[in-house]
Amino acid sequence: MKKIQYSALFACGFTLCSCFGGSTSVERVIDNPTANEIVIAIDGKELVIPANSKTSYTFEYGKHSLAYNNQTINFVVKPAKFSGSGFINPTQSNYMFHTFIYATDNTTDEAYDKMYEKTLNKVTVILNGKKEEIEYPVKVINDVFIEDEDNRWDYNIDQEMPEEVSERINSNQAYQVRKTKVYRQHEYMNYLKEDGLEDDISFPNEPVKLTEINQYVFPTINLDGIKCEPGKKYLAETLANWQKLFTLTGNDFASKYEELGGDKGRVELRNSQKLCPKEVDPEQTYYPAFRQLDQILDQTRDIHFYIIK
Repeated sequence: MKKIQYSALFACGFTLCSCFGGSTSVERVIDNPTANEIVIAIDGKELVIPANSKTSYTFEYGKHSLAYNNQTINFVVKPAKFSGSGFINPTQSNYMFHTFIYATDNTTDEAYDKMYEKTLNKVTVILNGKKEEIEYPVKVINDVFIEDEDNRWDYNIDQEMPEEVSERINSNQAYQVRKTKVYRQHEYMNYLKEDGLEDDISFPNEPVKLTEINQYVFPTINLDGIKCEPGKKYLAETLANWQKLFTLTGNDFASKYEELGGDKGRVELRNSQKLCPKEVDPEQTYYPAFRQLDQILDQTRDIHFYIIK
């Protein structure tokens, strides 16, 4: 059990700031956790990343491509309302998100066990040569774009887990807190061995083709099934404006994005449902098409990427 140090209790406030204005680019780490040098191409420009190392790359808002191992993925870099961190995993290697529990010395076994149960995930492993599903306080992620909006962490691949953390709590208060660290898989295996693991265990890696990735995909919407003409016309014009946006870069992209993907655009999109009330669209054919666009905008509000197919 890792420890919590007591610190003086105090209250503070903070403000989250919208990031739709100002910036025209996003910086991301591109990591190579493999034992071999890799060569990727961003917008046709080759970038060599040595084994077990990483590099930082600044993406201007707009459309880009990433090629690796004879495969290519197209994506758009965009503003996010509340910008977070993340990194790019071109090799689709496994990253291990392990959750630790820090607790004060007066934490009861019951309280600790209750929190520990909340950290458990069902994980597929190869255990002593046999494929099994176990419960363990870890998530295995091999996405190309790994964003903290979907996979929260407290310590990244370069940061060590401390033996103790300080929390601002009342003196002698029993308290527990969860902290998550990201590991490259081979570094995680070293951690498990140092922690006393004796079993022969490994974690399967099952990457998909880049063309089959369904993460953050901007939808291709079939308008033919919409029987409400005002809604069909609105959605056709809106999708055409999105395609025009994808041809822009930098400041031009940022200034136009708010009209479509920002708060203003989201309100206008949702108000478009009024174009197709039940008396005009009795079969509600507009809603499924509208929902595809509304859903991706909602899911990626705080994400900097759309994948384009």
